[in-house]
Amino acid sequence: MVLNLNLFFSDNKFVGSYNDIMDLPTSNIWECCFAGRSNVGKSSIINAITKNKYLANTSKTPGRTQNLNVYQIKEKINVIDLPGYGYAKVSKVYREQLSDLIDSYIKIRKNLKIIYLLIDCKVGLKNSDIDILDVINDSNKKFTVIITKIDKCSPSFINKQIDSVRSFMKNYEKNFTNMYSSSSLKNKGIVDIQKNIYNLSK
Repeated sequence: MVLNLNLFFSDNKFVGSYNDIMDLPTSNIWECCFAGRSNVGKSSIINAITKNKYLANTSKTPGRTQNLNVYQIKEKINVIDLPGYGYAKVSKVYREQLSDLIDSYIKIRKNLKIIYLLIDCKVGLKNSDIDILDVINDSNKKFTVIITKIDKCSPSFINKQIDSVRSFMKNYEKNFTNMYSSSSLKNKGIVDIQKNIYNLSK
């Protein structure tokens, strides 16, 4: 199964980067997207699942992803890297523009099958994450939580964060589907995420 998954995800390409939802290419295939705070590891997860460390640009500087970046896997499913939110070192106006872009994509995109909401294990849930959860819930879209960077935390702390997030998800149980813990650096949890996306493509 792992071999088949890697073969599937290795057939990948960058489609384009868009700062207006109306410019996104029309497509009949399903989409999934990665949402989360700046520097939560969205691009790193995309590179890990595709086994292509150059596909999505990664940076130690928060706030670098400022458009909707579209990647296609085996012409079966589109993966969208959303701009990070919650980064304070940009103007209020620009933060609002990015927020509007994210909200519009989640609300309007018809072929969006599922949202992967990434939460940094060290940081936990923040108010900006709850704001996005409310948008997802109001849009009646399905979502899965991915706890990232678990390699930087102790097993007991990881379990504590997982329990805390899972408990909070009771507020969104209608649309909450699953939760994974992951480390792009250590390749932990990546196969589970691959399986989930692969099943969406069928």
